[in-house]
Amino acid sequence: MAMENRSPLVCSGCRTILLYPRGATNVCCAVCNNLTPVPPPGTEMAQLICGCCRTLLMHPRGATSVRCACCHTVNLVPGTNIGTSFL
Repeated sequence: MAMENRSPLVCSGCRTILLYPRGATNVCCAVCNNLTPVPPPGTEMAQLICGCCRTLLMHPRGATSVRCACCHTVNLVPGTNIGTSFL
């Protein structure tokens, strides 16, 4: 499958970056066998490095803060107003 037909996703288990084919609803990680749900089509995603544990976090574009799944730190998204939504 061509790379342009794949999208990136961070494994919700081991935090490995996974590539999955468009149209998939879940991705099984080859490293930890965790099943990670794929965001709905059309959801624009962005990335952020956790300020505490340095884990790569993916979040919907427009979120003002992101809670790290590893260390539970709430990270403010740069360039957004401090606001009301926590993931």
